[in-house]
Amino acid sequence: MELGKQLRVALARGQIALGALALRAGLDVGMVEGPQVALDGAPRPEFGAILEQAREGVIDYRLDAPKHEFLSYLVHMRGQLLHGTASPELDEVRPMPATDYEVRTLEAVFATSDGIWPLFFATLDRARAGSLWNGCYHLRRGSVLHRYYFFFTEADPHDDTIWRDGVVYVLPREPFARTWIPNEWVSAEPVRAQARLAVSPSDFPFKHRVKQYDPRLSLMGNLRRFSR
Repeated sequence: MELGKQLRVALARGQIALGALALRAGLDVGMVEGPQVALDGAPRPEFGAILEQAREGVIDYRLDAPKHEFLSYLVHMRGQLLHGTASPELDEVRPMPATDYEVRTLEAVFATSDGIWPLFFATLDRARAGSLWNGCYHLRRGSVLHRYYFFFTEADPHDDTIWRDGVVYVLPREPFARTWIPNEWVSAEPVRAQARLAVSPSDFPFKHRVKQYDPRLSLMGNLRRFSR
């Protein structure tokens, strides 16, 4: 997760923990809930079939269901991780430097255990979008998984030139390890991709909710803007 200089003081581990507690208590902390996932839902044989039919790792997606539903199936039913990027033909995903919430530069392969979050990274032109601030938190209630998100860019997200087509790579959980960021995983080693899915900005269900970060406002002030 890349952060602009204006965020370096505002973001800290304690704020993420407090946000998680607030969500558990049902309080509005600026994150917006995405589609829920029924963890005990009926199997989706069409999703399994399309993955098995991938040729040379390329998923030929022709289903009517949104791609984020298929990606969520891969994460929650198949136990896989996802990585979104502009690079279209990677055989393996290699470690790259990135800045985390504690403003540490890490060189790693970043992946997520969420089916929507990687679409943000896959469909943004990072050179044009500038610094990114975003997050994803899962809260399970019984057999239903509630998923919460926020997305900010440094550039104006209404500028269509910052958006482009991309790819979501399907990765195994080994050799990844969790970080303290919810739903974030890292590997210090290159990871061979099991499959890849071409995506476009229209596949990202929160594209029209993305906000431009306002440095004049506080962290919570910006989050409240996102939830409106």
